[in-house]
Amino acid sequence: MLILTSWLKEFVHFTVPVETLAEDLTMKGLEVEEVEYFYKGLTPVTICAVKKIVTHSHASHLKVCTVTTGEQEFDVVCGAANVEKGMLTALARPGTVLSDGTTVKSSNVYGILSDGMLCSEAELGIGEDKTGILKLKPASGCEPGKSLIDFMGLSDWILDIAVTPNRPDCLSVLGVAREVSAIYGIPLTIPQSTDPQINRSPNQQIPISIKLPELCGRYTAAVMEGVQIGPSPHWMAMRLQASGIRPINNVVDVTNYVLIERGQPLHAFDLDSLAGPVIEVRAARPGEKIKTIDGKHREIRPDMLVIADAERPVAVAGVMGGAETEVNDDTRRILLESAWFIPMQVRRTSKVLRTITESSYRFERGVDPEGVLSALYRTVELVSRITGGRMVGEIKDIYPKPYKPGYLALRPERVNRLLGTGLETGQIAQFLKRIGIELDHIDDQKIKGTVPTYRLDLKEEVDLVEEIARLYGFPDIPTHVPRAGIATRAPYPSQELVERIRSILTSQGMTEVISYSFMSPAEIKVLGLDKNDPRMRMLNVQNPLNDDQSVMRTSIIPSLMETVARNQSRRNMDLGLFEIGTVFYAREAGELPFEEQEIVGLYTGARYPESWSWPSEQVDLFDLKGVLQGLFQALGISGWKTLLKNADVPFYLQGTSASIVCKENQVLGSFGQIDPDVLEFWDIDGPVFIFELSFTALETAASKQLKFTPLAKYPAVERDIAVIVPDRLSAQDLLEYISSQGLDLLEEVRIFDVYRGKPVPEGSKSIGMRFTYRAFDHTLSDREVSEVHDPVVSSILQSFKASLRN
Repeated sequence: MLILTSWLKEFVHFTVPVETLAEDLTMKGLEVEEVEYFYKGLTPVTICAVKKIVTHSHASHLKVCTVTTGEQEFDVVCGAANVEKGMLTALARPGTVLSDGTTVKSSNVYGILSDGMLCSEAELGIGEDKTGILKLKPASGCEPGKSLIDFMGLSDWILDIAVTPNRPDCLSVLGVAREVSAIYGIPLTIPQSTDPQINRSPNQQIPISIKLPELCGRYTAAVMEGVQIGPSPHWMAMRLQASGIRPINNVVDVTNYVLIERGQPLHAFDLDSLAGPVIEVRAARPGEKIKTIDGKHREIRPDMLVIADAERPVAVAGVMGGAETEVNDDTRRILLESAWFIPMQVRRTSKVLRTITESSYRFERGVDPEGVLSALYRTVELVSRITGGRMVGEIKDIYPKPYKPGYLALRPERVNRLLGTGLETGQIAQFLKRIGIELDHIDDQKIKGTVPTYRLDLKEEVDLVEEIARLYGFPDIPTHVPRAGIATRAPYPSQELVERIRSILTSQGMTEVISYSFMSPAEIKVLGLDKNDPRMRMLNVQNPLNDDQSVMRTSIIPSLMETVARNQSRRNMDLGLFEIGTVFYAREAGELPFEEQEIVGLYTGARYPESWSWPSEQVDLFDLKGVLQGLFQALGISGWKTLLKNADVPFYLQGTSASIVCKENQVLGSFGQIDPDVLEFWDIDGPVFIFELSFTALETAASKQLKFTPLAKYPAVERDIAVIVPDRLSAQDLLEYISSQGLDLLEEVRIFDVYRGKPVPEGSKSIGMRFTYRAFDHTLSDREVSEVHDPVVSSILQSFKASLRN
């Protein structure tokens, strides 16, 4: 919001320097991002004396003036009729920026170099006169070489204020003036527009109706005739330009002027272009279109509110007017509109049309419903004064359900308790009066009053406490050390387990990532899941940021794939990543989604960092299985095994995946190598090995207590065997069989070798196993070990039709 300080002073006459004003506004909640000197373009302008005048040799209507600034002389070509020898005037040297944005340059005018420009009041932006150059009367300080800015005391600044969304009342000069008045306790002066002189003509009564009062709470209109379209006066154009608005014509400029001054959007229609003429505030009809004043043809939907005449929409309510009924050079009769539209409606329409205007920006944040009529009076007054038009008929004010202002009570005791202050009741009451609250009850228990209609943000008692804090001054509020003890609730067991898993995986060299819970449907479909898979029950996001985040994720795998792709695009190829997050499965309509936590991790790239001392090897599935073994061991999960048959996971490369099951065949998850066709979707260089675990299953299987096993006092005895078995038999089957025998002295069985080839027969393989035996109360003898070991070996050979390898 750009505010001109001279405009601001018409409402509240502050005397503090502009730097102080900017700081005080910022400290009170209206951040002033920049303070810009309005006349900075006139800095090169100096006072000069015309020393000599000769007629231009090639253009008799021009004069070549020799001017002096005291120390230097310049030749300037000038066409003004009032230039005369000896006069004092303003010399704009090259680099000067005039009020219309033109930059003065040295230029060749019909063969003569003009080193600057002699300017009029209008060209300098300091007055209205443009009939001749500025003529200065001799006075103290008015002498050649002096700065024109210093001599004339030109002091005006533009405040660039960042207005927060909860303070739409400050999106105007009047709104900021109210703040300045409240900060310094200075009286606020609001120019009151008197009821305009009305030429009562019954034939000018235009039918106006609101079909959707729940979307348009108030609509006022006035008809004016006899308007003369032309450029706006200099003072108005200058203020609009300072506010960042381009002047168009006097009628449109007046509506924009009142918009900036009062914060109330208005619109002017060419009355003779309205069919009927009639005005109807209604919903758009199917198939309707409108060409807006920016020249764009727009399709409007039935959920949008429009202003229509008897035949068609003539404006998108609260956003932009139509080109067919805009004010033009031939306009002589106008209809002025001032309305109050519901913020949510304007916001929705503005977003769909992808159009933000000065009007929609204010409507969607909220305008003062009681300021609608006064803004229209102000507009009628300015149009009458500037265009010569007059109002006919009566102002129409359709207000189906008048706005009821809020009524709040404030407890002084609570103010001091929340702020840590010792303010008296009278002080608190004065602060409330400064922000416009009409108090009708004041005592030490409660202060009650009516909230002004323009303060839509004041809805409850604590809002008033914030206002007291702002006006009292945050730096003046004493700082106290909190006396209350800090007590934290013990974490839930599931939270502790999450932290344990996170610590275990990071200790194994993996890096945790955190990604969005949104994804694209295409990222799930590329996994090739069956249509009945729960991961295909995606929950649509009603208001997605973009198409790539239009559904809630049903798997974390796409999120990690996206992370891998992003890293590989930056040549970070060696990755060990994991994420602990929630997935969402849609249920029946109207039901909340089913939520479940998952742990997903992956490996890709080199096994070791590049080094002369380490081999150059790529990670494989066994690296990932090692991570899982470390995780399960640390969580106290015993008796788990892998099942190689895993037809339910289509995104794994065939033959490279396995399910992980625990006791009673409870599925913990799966792991495997991602199919290259899936990797191609994200443009990933493989291979990528991934595991996917259910947090709920881990929570059930994990040991709730840590058990301490004392270190063995006696040595272990190891026996190795190699058995030849059919190639289809898995080593896991052998280990499960041995475990099922329940041998007391057997501490561990490990696979140390798998061999295929001569002299092992074709279709068979050799599996080498190491048995570790130990007693905790004595050293085992060779006889004791043989009594346990020999029978189990015989049982293996018999059960699996195996033979010992020599």
